Amino acid sequence: MRDAPTSDTITGAIAGVNFAFQCDAPDLMAYARVHLTSLASDRTATPAITARLTWRDGQPPHQRPVAASELIAMDRVDRDIYTSSERLYWFRVDDLRDLFLKFTRVEDRLEVVGDFYYRLGNRWMSDRIRRAVQWRQRGMLRERRFPTLLSYMVYYPCWWWLEQRRDLHPIHAAGVLTDAGVILLAGASGAGKSTLAVALAHTPGARLLSDSFVLHNGLDVAAVREPILLDAWSTGWLGALGADLQRLGRLYGLGRRGYQLPAPRCAEAGRAALLIFPQRSPNRYLRRITSEQAHQRLSAADLVINDLRRYWAYAAILEHMVPGGLMARREAHLAKLVAGVPCYELGVTAEATSAAASDAIMQLLGDTQLRVVSGRQ
Repeated sequence: MRDAPTSDTITGAIAGVNFAFQCDAPDLMAYARVHLTSLASDRTATPAITARLTWRDGQPPHQRPVAASELIAMDRVDRDIYTSSERLYWFRVDDLRDLFLKFTRVEDRLEVVGDFYYRLGNRWMSDRIRRAVQWRQRGMLRERRFPTLLSYMVYYPCWWWLEQRRDLHPIHAAGVLTDAGVILLAGASGAGKSTLAVALAHTPGARLLSDSFVLHNGLDVAAVREPILLDAWSTGWLGALGADLQRLGRLYGLGRRGYQLPAPRCAEAGRAALLIFPQRSPNRYLRRITSEQAHQRLSAADLVINDLRRYWAYAAILEHMVPGGLMARREAHLAKLVAGVPCYELGVTAEATSAAASDAIMQLLGDTQLRVVSGRQ
């Protein structure tokens, strides 16, 4: 029988897949409890993903830290990747070179074990010197690694499981559920998706799915909950609409703070009804684009985002253990999404109020639904 999660285990769920996360670094666990708070779930549920991270201070070993006999029995598909049908070792992980990962597939579950070597210099002496010089910033320097580590240990394993099992694929977009369906706000970072999503979630009958990433199977959309990151401009632009944002008490990069909305203003899933690419612009505009253009925009934006670029590599590595043809499946579902909803690009000016921008989008959604009912294109 599998042991129940202990008090030092963080449990949660993304789109119905349960996970359990452990780490021996108290500061990382404290960060994770805040960052993953909106994913909290029933602690008695059996996790499909179990992840355990060991934090090690200092230089990584020159030799791979596993028994040579175990590696000998596995296929070496890359200089740093060893695999079998149920186990995979990945050394020198992508752009987090000091993270070593071991994956084990057990029936319908995935176990992820990580060793992270925290260092400030490439050699022992330079590492010691930098630690001494930057001693006062030690907490901040450690914390810079936390978001990426949580991605590799929690979000990416869950995404991979959902892609494999339920054909739910991640895209960089905010989602807001309305009575008429889900409004998707897609595109690269800094275009105002999070701010617009929060504003839209305050319109009558609307609720927020998530503000950075969603998972989708064609038109079916599910939330990927994370803290809502807003800078001073965004909170000022929201004005009264941001009054019920709950501050998480942590400052993130680029001067942004983390927030969450009350549970009644949030939703878990829905069906897409409208796809919009917002961008800050000196001129206000609303332009219809073709499904082909929207597909190209989505694919390009996803490749620009670091979190998704890292995940594509992550999932590609796991293909050696569990082949799934995920790249082709992602593109096929993007094609279904853009073919099934009207697609627009929206220019938002600094002078436009959050209420006016929200009203314009809701009006567009209403017009779209009216055309569908009347049978007009």
